[in-house]
Amino acid sequence: MTERIPVVRATPIPIPRPSRAPEPEPAAHPVRRIMGWAAGTALVLVVALAVAVAIVPAIGGATPLTVLSGSMEPALPVGSTVVVQPRPASEIAVGDVITFTDRSTESDETRIVTHRVMEVQPGPAFVTQGDANNAPDPGLVQAADVRGVQWYHVPYVGLLRERLFTPPGMYFAAAVLLLIIAAYLLVPRTVTVPPDARRRR
Repeated sequence: MTERIPVVRATPIPIPRPSRAPEPEPAAHPVRRIMGWAAGTALVLVVALAVAVAIVPAIGGATPLTVLSGSMEPALPVGSTVVVQPRPASEIAVGDVITFTDRSTESDETRIVTHRVMEVQPGPAFVTQGDANNAPDPGLVQAADVRGVQWYHVPYVGLLRERLFTPPGMYFAAAVLLLIIAAYLLVPRTVTVPPDARRRR
């Protein structure tokens, strides 16, 4: 009698393959991101200021002027840009801030003054005074000397505008712009960030 030998089927055991380590992923360089944000913010501010102190006055037939003294503080701080718009003298009232040519100086020279109307007299002529002054201006302001009435003002922009739109100011602005562009180009576009670091965020 022949003895049967049992047949045992072997079950294949899967051999785990070594997993590939995830490759580092490139990310935008943080310095480049900060510079891009700063450049974008600066551009928005420059455009907004240009609209406020140049484009809008040009469209409205107004004139931007720089406040050089503190006689109208706190309403008009030194260094502000005040935008004045022409208005018929008959429509100027007490409380309006007007810009006029001051001819009351002892010398033959005249100056441009922006003060508030305190009283309207026949003519019309105007008694004016700076908000920070203790007494009215000497002499009356004649209607022919009024250059305009305050439309609006932009604080602390006038001195920047006065200094920037000069040859030294333009050279300085161009130099700063070139330095920013050079630094932006020299900084690598991306930086390699390990995957583990991305998971921990």
